[in-house]
Amino acid sequence: MKSLLKIQVLKLVKVRYLIMTLFLIGGGIALAGDMGDLKKGDVTTDGLTVVKSTRFTEDQIKKGVDWSEYTKYQIAPVDVSFIKNWKKDYNRNQRILSGKVTDKDMARIRRDMAKIVDEELNKALQKKGGFSKVEKADSNTMLLTPKIIDLDVYAPDVDHSTSYSESYVRRAGKATLFLEIHDAVSGELLARWVDTREDPDRGYFDWANRITNNARVKLIVGSWAKRLVEGLEKLHAEK
Repeated sequence: MKSLLKIQVLKLVKVRYLIMTLFLIGGGIALAGDMGDLKKGDVTTDGLTVVKSTRFTEDQIKKGVDWSEYTKYQIAPVDVSFIKNWKKDYNRNQRILSGKVTDKDMARIRRDMAKIVDEELNKALQKKGGFSKVEKADSNTMLLTPKIIDLDVYAPDVDHSTSYSESYVRRAGKATLFLEIHDAVSGELLARWVDTREDPDRGYFDWANRITNNARVKLIVGSWAKRLVEGLEKLHAEK
């Protein structure tokens, strides 16, 4: 009797787990689908109005915000994540062990990417945008929370390679910037920007290494930073 009861309880737990899993998967699909389904003029569930929506970029702004008040800024630590199965897919095509990407390589690439994003945003906001970076936030401070998602590096430079080999590519990689802007004091969400960029095709194959990859990353991030500042300047001028 106890064994039968135990089996029934286990079955009930499994059913509940299955229901919860399906719910979470379904919710994730719905949330992911919302971004693609939104069009210009739509209002998101968190109160932002879509002002631009294309295959590669989406701009969402909270209406009624006096952007001219925001003359200072802070940047949250940049979070970087690879595209799904990036390590597995890349290593599948590597014939020798020393050419395979390790967790250490991924951690280093994420650090490098985060550093470049932070540096380029700071440089653009201060030198081109005229915003002041502050340690202590007040009512004139906006908080930028940048995330790099779906990072895909086509020819990474691995640290442990013992063989002399060179990789040549026409494009260095691809990534998506997911950036939100909040009021630094109240936490109010003011804007969201999602933009996917791929390194432009140079029309020829070029040697891919850590130096060249980072240089190409700076160009992509630099274009993001430039567009961010231009967007903020436009919002300031609208008041």
